[in-house]
Amino acid sequence: MKAKLIAGALAAALASGIMAAPAFAHRGETHAAVPQTAEGDGVVAAVNATAGTITVRHGPIAALRWPAMTMTFPVRSASMLTGVAVGARVHFTLMNHEGRPMVSELHVL
Repeated sequence: MKAKLIAGALAAALASGIMAAPAFAHRGETHAAVPQTAEGDGVVAAVNATAGTITVRHGPIAALRWPAMTMTFPVRSASMLTGVAVGARVHFTLMNHEGRPMVSELHVL
């Protein structure tokens, strides 16, 4: 009986796409093909060099089908944050890092 319940739950999860959510997707979204990199522009809302993160109010990112929003991203290297201040306009490249977006390039405009 237990095995049938587990098998049924697994089949339902697979059929609904829950287990097939791709990297870079927001909760509830699924895409057939997910890019491994994407670029965006935004304004720095916060910098945390100790944690190696940057919070950016970015515009829409068409390649990922993301609307404009504010997000905190890890950066590939904390040294990328040197000289980056709150309020700076930036151009950034996101890369797929273990299924999550990570800033791989950051340029102050």
